[in-house]
Amino acid sequence: MGKVYFWQKCIACDTKLTPERFNYTCPKCGNLLLVERDEDWIDKTVGRGKKARQFFDNLRFSKKGDEYPYGSGVFMWLPHILPGFPKEMAVSLHEGFTDLFEIPDWLKKEIGLKNLLIKMEGQLPSESFKDRGMSVAISEAVRLQAWYPNLNIRYVACASTGDTSASAAVYSGYVRDKLTCLVFLPHEKVSPEQLFQAMAHGAKVLSIKHPQGFDGCMKLIQQFCEAHPEIVLLNSKNAFRVAGQETIASEICHDLRWQAPDWIAVPVGNGGNLTALLVSLLRMKERGLIDKLPGVLVAQTKGANTLVRWAKSGNKKYEPHNFSDTVASAMNIQDPVSFPRIKKLYSNFNIKYYDVPEDSIQKTRARFMRAGANVCPQTAVALDGVLQARGDKVIKEDEVVVTIGTASGVKFAASGITHHTKGRESDFANPPLILPGNITAIEKELSI
Repeated sequence: MGKVYFWQKCIACDTKLTPERFNYTCPKCGNLLLVERDEDWIDKTVGRGKKARQFFDNLRFSKKGDEYPYGSGVFMWLPHILPGFPKEMAVSLHEGFTDLFEIPDWLKKEIGLKNLLIKMEGQLPSESFKDRGMSVAISEAVRLQAWYPNLNIRYVACASTGDTSASAAVYSGYVRDKLTCLVFLPHEKVSPEQLFQAMAHGAKVLSIKHPQGFDGCMKLIQQFCEAHPEIVLLNSKNAFRVAGQETIASEICHDLRWQAPDWIAVPVGNGGNLTALLVSLLRMKERGLIDKLPGVLVAQTKGANTLVRWAKSGNKKYEPHNFSDTVASAMNIQDPVSFPRIKKLYSNFNIKYYDVPEDSIQKTRARFMRAGANVCPQTAVALDGVLQARGDKVIKEDEVVVTIGTASGVKFAASGITHHTKGRESDFANPPLILPGNITAIEKELSI
């Protein structure tokens, strides 16, 4: 058994929890946790500033990157996010190193932004950003299982609006000789494609009929895991999920040759990705990997806009509303689990909040997909927020803006097909043309 140089710390009472068992809340006060690192150990191993930049350049661009698990855009950052973690216990499917998609010139002119990029996290193994956090959370479960057999860890579990369950199924499926995956899904509230992923990769799927949708499933699975300590919860209450998702911001800045963009736009559902973004940027600035903090644009749907309303109240009133359907089903969450973390971190940043009407989501998605960007409805929410911020002159034409694209559009094909077959041309709908089987009819329709 080796030694690791990280632990968990309560965001409220500062209790430190040594990495010898799984905790997803503080046993003293019940609040959420974040991973904390031995920064002195990282100083000696990685360094700061230019030295640290060279360290990670070497891992990404030299032969060192051929060594397992450093060929992963998550585990390349292992000495930074989980110092001392035994690399042989990393469960990696070569996640990370996703494209930083630059929108074409004609669309830049159309929307008035010269430097809009989309971080295409839909290129990950389960086709969503969840894989970054899930790879780390599963790896930590494997480490605890191996080093502390008395914990009797046999299961991992999550509640999900779709993407978390798909990712959990993929990664636990890879180590199914060690772990069994349990998934709680709100009945008929995830896309068929996402449901297929959970089933196909071998998770035990429980479709829960609950009037509160995902929020109800989340309450149930927390109660279930508390009653069964042999189960590791994989939702973003798990601080190791957040630690893995920190690598999105790290990779964005590395893609830009260690320059932070002016703005990063993120769609927010349960808040884990926003938490990870804020933690990562603060640590990168502190360690000299970047020299400034970008502005952050938070985007939510109009029907699940708890953070937007909290911000409008001067950050005083946090009031989740009742469940309501939205085409952006993966962010259909009224009570973001990571809100306490966000509340602790937000004041360090310039954050702007936008919500998006339901009838704008598919229109914005279609607008960007016609430019070759494979985006999901959740990414469209963030992109719509960017367009609103540009219209408000919050974002300037020349500023560099990176939108986190959370999942592949293919995972939400059914809703996209509905939009294109039943939507309006003014909303960029593009239905197929039904024609007779002859050349004359085709030439007449296409005016060729």
